[in-house]
Amino acid sequence: MFEHRMSEIDDLQAALALLAWDEQTMCPPRGRELRAYHSATLATTVHERIIDEGYGEAIAELSANGAGLDDAKRAMVRLVKHDRDRMVRLPAELVREIRRQASRTNESWERARAANDFAIYRPELERMVELKITEAEALADGGDLYDALLDAYEPGMTVAELDPLLAGLKAELVPFVDDILGRPRPDTSFLAGPYDRARQEHLTLKVLADFGFDFTAGRQDVSTHPFCGGPAISDVRMTTRYYDSLEPGALLSSMHECGHGLYQQGLPAAYVRTAVAHAPSLGLHESQSRFWENVIGRSRPFWSHYLPYAADLFPEHLAGVALDDFLRGVNAVEAGAIRVDADEVTYNLHILVRYELERDILARRVAVADLPEAWNARYEAYLGYTPRDDREGVMQDIHWSWGEIGYFATYTLGNLYAAAIAERMRADVDIDACCAAGEFGPVLDWLRERVHSAGNLLPGDELMRRVTGTELGHEPLMRYLRGKYNDLYEV
Repeated sequence: MFEHRMSEIDDLQAALALLAWDEQTMCPPRGRELRAYHSATLATTVHERIIDEGYGEAIAELSANGAGLDDAKRAMVRLVKHDRDRMVRLPAELVREIRRQASRTNESWERARAANDFAIYRPELERMVELKITEAEALADGGDLYDALLDAYEPGMTVAELDPLLAGLKAELVPFVDDILGRPRPDTSFLAGPYDRARQEHLTLKVLADFGFDFTAGRQDVSTHPFCGGPAISDVRMTTRYYDSLEPGALLSSMHECGHGLYQQGLPAAYVRTAVAHAPSLGLHESQSRFWENVIGRSRPFWSHYLPYAADLFPEHLAGVALDDFLRGVNAVEAGAIRVDADEVTYNLHILVRYELERDILARRVAVADLPEAWNARYEAYLGYTPRDDREGVMQDIHWSWGEIGYFATYTLGNLYAAAIAERMRADVDIDACCAAGEFGPVLDWLRERVHSAGNLLPGDELMRRVTGTELGHEPLMRYLRGKYNDLYEV
């Protein structure tokens, strides 16, 4: 019963992932209301399957006799027990309502962004926040509400561990940002465009194929907010969005989502339709997206190879632009509003804003009605920038619409993991030579062997200790940032 039920649940969750992708890409406007019910029904069915008493008995029996299981089966039992222990605390109606509300909140977010009117979004977000607080209270059993929600994305991580990590990073990062922002800003005029969308798409698809993304097992489409999902390792759905400018443009967004996509395509096929054929945590998933976007895609060797190709595609903007000038432009550090467009140096300050607000929301220190003001105040404090409006401010991200409160810290964890992975990889692979040649096979092979193929056999923190040989900390990220930006900005 155990393996059959586990695979059945995985199939249902895959169907939910496909519905979510369709909702963001292909679903017609009038289909959104019924989509909320479709998703809610499937989510409730998943919940019913997970909390079924017979399934619980099978998990308990296997847990008690774990010594006789192989490594993969022990991992499966550990993972499904973790999920079931959470789910049995949640009433079916709450699961149904959260899923139904996600579609409603997301639809209102899209309308509010188009109209630049937070009032359209506010009542639906208020309802979602109340539902998530109810969920956190049920899961926490008297403990920290944020820990309860964070555990869904970064199993085992707690605020007690996360706060010192973020505090150590913040202590070094804030003065480093201030120093760089005090330097002359590089010329970015050649990135302003307008850049033809069809040619942007051509460049993007070439780079993704060069990275090793298998388009027979995935695709890229367009959505309001770029993401990577899909139902299976053989059916990965990525999205991007286009701007008139090259920076940040579709290319960096696509490289980011491709990192997720490569990870999903590299998960262990032998364990498909089981709990093992997934990443151990979203922080680890983000490590892959941030690695390909930043360590690879913003590097000098990468652009030494691809700038001539881009200049041939866009001669009206890039002909005659020197590599040094292009690098300073594409890596320009500035205090801006939009997280997904942020440079590597300021990016984690954007995450700190969201992390602190999530903590305040769950503790009811900040009401949804007061979020725009609280958001803007933190941006002024951390980045010296006040968003011009709520579309540029509190309404820029989709994640709270989906109910993903407790999620944002995984982006910074991903940056910390990515820097440690890159540092360790350089002992085995000449990353710069691969980028300069446009040959990424050795890089992808290294990740496949050590990270992707491990799937969810080990907890994320244990896997990263094996991969990097170190405990998680902020030091590798700051070494990477200082090494790169001290040169670019002559700090």
